[in-house]
Amino acid sequence: MKRFFTIFMSVLTLSIPATGKLHTDVPVRLASDEPDIHPYANQTGYIYRTINGKRYKRLWSYTYNRWEEPYWHLA
Repeated sequence: MKRFFTIFMSVLTLSIPATGKLHTDVPVRLASDEPDIHPYANQTGYIYRTINGKRYKRLWSYTYNRWEEPYWHLA
């Protein structure tokens, strides 16, 4: 058992270079390399407008700053 341990330790020390790090082919990735992904739901709401005494509404996306409905509809 003692001989096995000395052989194992000698093989292990030969595989470690003078820097003290093991040889690996896996690149090191830092946490800052990962993209920041923030999944949010689309925030929408109706915008109301009165024309000639009639009230109209249209769906607006606050997330994308665009109209979600192409036309004004009677409310």
